[in-house]
Amino acid sequence: MADVLGLRRHLARERGDPAMAAEILTEDLLRISLQRLSREVVKTYPQFGELLAQNMLRTCGLIPDLERAEHYRDLGTLLIDLGRLYLAEADMLSTVEQPPS
Repeated sequence: MADVLGLRRHLARERGDPAMAAEILTEDLLRISLQRLSREVVKTYPQFGELLAQNMLRTCGLIPDLERAEHYRDLGTLLIDLGRLYLAEADMLSTVEQPPS
């Protein structure tokens, strides 16, 4: 996959296509962010780590746009659910009384 992305970058530069270059950069940044997120999430919610990794692979630019859009929706839903878990945990932690010091 890295070779294909490298080829796409090369073609975008060669053709001077800023839209294609921006799309590739956005996909790369999204993928890197999701990889980092996945590593952090596994520490707290291990069951989500594998789901994130699977969905991340399904969003690569090598599959048709309609199929990729569906996977982005699935991934977005997963991230929203994960965010709700973290917010609920934060709410619970903030209401716990601190022991007297």
